[in-house]
This record gives sequence, structure tokens and C-alpha cells, in this order.
Amino acid sequence: MTRLEARLSEGLKLVQLREKNLARDELRELARRVVVLVHAHGARVLLNGDVALAQEVGADGVQLTAVQLAGLRERPAVDWCAASCHNAEELRRAEALGCDFVLLSPVLPTLSHPGAPHMGWENFAVMAAGSSIPVYALGGLTRDNMQAAWQHGAHGIGLLRQAW
Repeated sequence: MTRLEARLSEGLKLVQLREKNLARDELRELARRVVVLVHAHGARVLLNGDVALAQEVGADGVQLTAVQLAGLRERPAVDWCAASCHNAEELRRAEALGCDFVLLSPVLPTLSHPGAPHMGWENFAVMAAGSSIPVYALGGLTRDNMQAAWQHGAHGIGLLRQAW
């Protein structure tokens, strides 16, 4: 929480809480604490993959997984709805559902998925160019990749290890 507060003080404006290995009660407690802290700094919180919990803890919205995205018929009832996408088909699905933005990944090789295929900047640029909603680059990126992301049509970048 101390690192998160430091990043918020430095200007972080959007936090996605993604803790897939926590028990639901632990996640609920952490999410409540994160929402209070983030809102105190005028920033927003998305909860990864759990619409009901996002609503319960007062998060600003949800980040849908690609699997959730494929199974939905309508946008969840949240203020902000984002989606994790890995190809053009998923990106079109997010647009059709009325998502506010997407995280398109993996752009570069990642530590979290060693050896997994990645799209590279040129493929990212092709998909981002055809999007009607903002596309953020994710996967193997650092703060130093911001210029490259903008040059390839990204609205910005998402970070795991360097965010907080």
C-alpha cells in the first residue's frame, strides 16, 4: 500500500487490481483498501474480472478477461469497462460490447509468460489503427516504451512490475 500511495502521489491515475491468487475474502478486503486509497488521490480503480465484486467495493469499473469478453452479450453495468485483448477479433468484440478501452497484449516478450508468442509493434499498430476505442499496449513493456507505443498508435501503456 505504501508503494501504491507513492505512485499515486507521483500522478498515477488508473489502477487495475489483478490478484488472481487471493481468496475472495482476501481480495474483497484488499480491494476495499485500494479503492479508498486510490479515490483519496482522485484516481480510479478497475477490478480484474469480477463485476459483482467491483460493484460491491465501489471500484470504478472492471477489466474483463478475454474469456469473459467472448461470453458476454452486453456490457456489464459499470461506469468503466475495459477488456484484455490478444488479437483483432477480441478487439472488435470489445468495441461491439461498448468497452471504454482495451489492453492489447502481449506486445513484447514477457516475464509472466516466458516463451509465449508476442505480436510486436508492427502488428500492434495494424490492430490499433482500426480501433474505434483507445488501445493501450501491454506485455513486456517498461516506462521507457511510452514513445514507441505512441508511435505505433497506442493511447498509452499498461505496466505490471513498474506501476506499483
